[in-house]
Amino acid sequence: MKGRKHKESPAASDSRSPVPAGRKVKGAAQMVVGTALAVAGVPMCILPGPGVAAIAGGAALASRGQRNFTGRDPSHVEQRLEAAAQKMGEVAKDQAGRAARAAAKEAPVVAKKACSLAGRGVVAAARGTATLVAKGARAARDRSQS
Repeated sequence: MKGRKHKESPAASDSRSPVPAGRKVKGAAQMVVGTALAVAGVPMCILPGPGVAAIAGGAALASRGQRNFTGRDPSHVEQRLEAAAQKMGEVAKDQAGRAARAAAKEAPVVAKKACSLAGRGVVAAARGTATLVAKGARAARDRSQS
């Protein structure tokens, strides 16, 4: 029986539904961006920057893109990694919100002082504003860390 190809049974071919075109396009885009991110992370390992995080994020994005492109379900490990990434995203969102609220509280004080300094001249305002911005940044950082 040389040369005969094995035909799939009808049940095996029907078990997988076709992947919609939109999902394939999304998967292809995720694979391209994930690969680019991982490649960009390599020089960041030597140069200043989050190299390892960029490589890991790029690999995760490319993996998700491959799953979207083929229609494959995530493995147990991939499900756990996605859950961890979701939690990390929520924590980052919460921390960014706290920092934004702290900066918003300081903004009126900084603006008022900058306006009062503007009456003293442009040079005085520039010097005073730089000092106030530095103080405001320190206050926002201190509040977000507490």
